[in-house]
Amino acid sequence: MLNRHLLISAIIALVAFTWACGGTPFHRDSTLNKNWGRSYEAAKYNQILNPEAAKKLDPITGLDGDPSGYNTNKYKESFKKTEPKTTVNILKLQ
Repeated sequence: MLNRHLLISAIIALVAFTWACGGTPFHRDSTLNKNWGRSYEAAKYNQILNPEAAKKLDPITGLDGDPSGYNTNKYKESFKKTEPKTTVNILKLQ
């Protein structure tokens, strides 16, 4: 009797283990699984303006030295911390 219960328990455990690790026979890919990582690829693709830019080795034209230097310095200055401005509120009491 004990052997019979032990055998049935072992078969149930084996079926449960196989089913848990292998998935169900009715398992279908969800929409999320089918599109996994696609949003990352779409965002990366949309941020690339010209994919052929690496093949073109001509210098960039458009801005002269002074305006581009001004823009570069302004960009670097934007990262420096400044002290917050103090605000003074004047209330009129009656």
